[in-house]
Amino acid sequence: MGWVEGSTALAPIDIVIIVGFLVLVTGIGVALSKRAAGGLDDYFLGGNKIPWWILGASTATSNFDMSGTMIIVAVIFALGFEGFFVEMRGGVGLCLAFLMVFLGKWLRRSEVMTSAEWMKVRFGTDRQGRTAHLLSAVANIVLSLGMIIYFAKGAGKFLTHFVPLPELWCTALMVGIGLAYTLMSGLYGVVFTDLVQMILLVFTAIYVSVEAFALRPEVVLPQGFLEIDFVIEQGQGASLLAKDPTGWSSIFQMFGLCVVMWLFKVTLEGAGGVGGYTDQRFFAARSEREASLLTFESIILSIFRWTMVAGLVIMGYHLVQSGAEGAAAIQKDAEQVLPIVLSKMLPAGVRGLVVAGLIAAAMSTFDSTLNAGASYIVKDVYESYVRPDATSKQLMSVSRWATIGLCVAGIGLAAVVPNINKIWGLITMGLGAGLAVPLFLRWYWPRFSGYGFAAGTGGGLVAGLLFNTVLVVPLYVSFPATVAVALTFSVIVTYATPAASDEVLVEFWRRIRPWGFWRAIAEKAQADGVVNAADLAARKLERRQDYTALLFAIPFQVCVLLGAMSFIFHAWDQLAVFGGISLVTGMGLYRCWFKALPTPLPDEAADTDLAMPEPAE
Repeated sequence: MGWVEGSTALAPIDIVIIVGFLVLVTGIGVALSKRAAGGLDDYFLGGNKIPWWILGASTATSNFDMSGTMIIVAVIFALGFEGFFVEMRGGVGLCLAFLMVFLGKWLRRSEVMTSAEWMKVRFGTDRQGRTAHLLSAVANIVLSLGMIIYFAKGAGKFLTHFVPLPELWCTALMVGIGLAYTLMSGLYGVVFTDLVQMILLVFTAIYVSVEAFALRPEVVLPQGFLEIDFVIEQGQGASLLAKDPTGWSSIFQMFGLCVVMWLFKVTLEGAGGVGGYTDQRFFAARSEREASLLTFESIILSIFRWTMVAGLVIMGYHLVQSGAEGAAAIQKDAEQVLPIVLSKMLPAGVRGLVVAGLIAAAMSTFDSTLNAGASYIVKDVYESYVRPDATSKQLMSVSRWATIGLCVAGIGLAAVVPNINKIWGLITMGLGAGLAVPLFLRWYWPRFSGYGFAAGTGGGLVAGLLFNTVLVVPLYVSFPATVAVALTFSVIVTYATPAASDEVLVEFWRRIRPWGFWRAIAEKAQADGVVNAADLAARKLERRQDYTALLFAIPFQVCVLLGAMSFIFHAWDQLAVFGGISLVTGMGLYRCWFKALPTPLPDEAADTDLAMPEPAE
C-alpha cells in the first residue's frame, strides 16, 4: 500500500478544498455536456472551435501527470541532474519541440479525427489502407490502456498517503469522477477542466518552488548531484531505485548507452508522432498556426512542473537530513518522496490545494487518454468495421460504453502491476519503441506501404511486450531488439507488397507537404498540374525554415527546463550556461519559427467562437 506511518495527513480544511475541486470539475462536465451532444466531431474534437491557448493549457496539464511526477521526483532525487536524462525516455516531453516546429501543422493539415483514420489519408481506402488503419487503431487502444493502467497505479499509490482506504479504492474514486465528466462532455469537458486544473497546478508549483528555494541553503545535496557526465557511479542512488533488478540496475550498467537510446527514441517519436491523446489536440486545433502555438505554450507551462520537481527534491533531502518522520521510507523507496513531502512539509489548507493540484494532474492525463482511447474504438473499429451504417445516436452511445470499458480494464490490470516505473518503462521503451519505427517511416518514405505499416506496427508491438514482460531483458538489449524487429517487418513486407497508388501519394504530398524522399512524387504532381513552380519554391522555403527552427527548438526546450531546475537548486554556474543557451535559442526561434507562422484566420482574431451547438435530437 505504500507508506502508512502515522495518521492521515489531511486536515478538515484540506478535505473541504479537495472535495470542492472534485465537485467543480464534475460541474464543468455537466455544464458542457450539451456542447458535446452534436455528434462525434463535437464529442472528440470540440467541433474544431476550441482556441489554441485552451488546447495548449490542456496539453501541458495532460503531460503534468501525477504518476509521472512521482517517478521523475524519484529519479532526480536519486541521480541529480543525470536523472533528467533518464526522463528523456518520455517525461521531458521532448517530442513537443518537433510538434511545435513542423509535425503539429502536418497533423492539422490531415483534417481527420484520430491517428488511425490518418492512415487512410496516407495509404488510401483500399485494402492496404484499411489494414494500416485497423492495426493503428489496435495499437493506439493498447497504448491508451497502458496509460490508463499507469494513471490508475500512480493515483492509487499517491492517495493512500492521505486517504485511509486501500490503493484500489483510491484508484476507483478518482477514476469514477474523471469518468463522469468525460462521459458527459467529451473533449470539451477534458480541455476546460484541464484549464482549471492547470491553474491549480501553477499555484502548486509556485508554492513548492518558493518554499524550496528558501530552504535550499540548509540542504546539502549529494556529491556529484549537479554534475552531468552520463556515468552512474556504483552506489549513486542505486539503493533508492534498484528495487527492480531488470529495470534500474540495467540502466546503471550502461547509462551513457541508455541515454543515446532514449534520445534516438525521442527523435523517432518527435519526427514521426506518438498518437494517442497528443495527436488529438492537433486534429482539434482551428488552424495549423494554432497547432504550432499551442505546443509552444505547452513547453513554457512545463517549466512549472520541473521547478516543482526540483523543489520537492530539496524538501525530500531536508526531511532525510533532519531525520523527520518518513525519512526512512524515502531512503527505501524514492517514489515516496512526493507524497511524504506533502504530508510533512506543507501547512493545512495549502496542503489541500497542492494535493488537489496533483489530483488534477492525474485526472487530466486520465481524461485525455480515456477520450482519445474511446475515439479509436468508436471511429476506427465500430463505425469502420462493425456498423458502418450506425446513426449518430448509436455512435454516441457506443462512445460512452467504450469509455466505461477502458476504465474497467485499466483498473483491473493496475492491480497486478508492481510499481509505477514498471508500467512507465513498458509504455515508453517497450510499446513506444515498437511503434516509433512505422510511425516515422509513414511520413518520409513514399514507397512504405500500408501492409508494411501494419506488419511493422504488429511486430513492434509484440516485440515490445515480449522483451519487456516475458523475456525481461535489459534496456540496452530490449530497445534495439524491438526497433530491429519493427524495422525488419516494415521493410520486408513493404517490398513484398505494392505501394499506395500515385493518386493517393500525390494528394498526400500536396495536402501535408512532408519532408523526406518525395521528389519523384513532387515531379509527378508538377507534371499533372497539381502544383506549379511558385508553389514548389514556397514548399522549399518552408522546409528550410523548419529545419533551422528545429535546431533552435530542441536545445531551447532542454535548456529552459534544466535552467529552471538550476535556479531552484541554487546552481548558479549551471544556470548561467543553460540560461544563456535558452536566451540565444529563444531569439533564434522568434526569428525562424514565430515570424514564419501563417497569419491568423479571420475567425481566430477573437477567441469567442465557442457557440453552443444545438443538442442532437
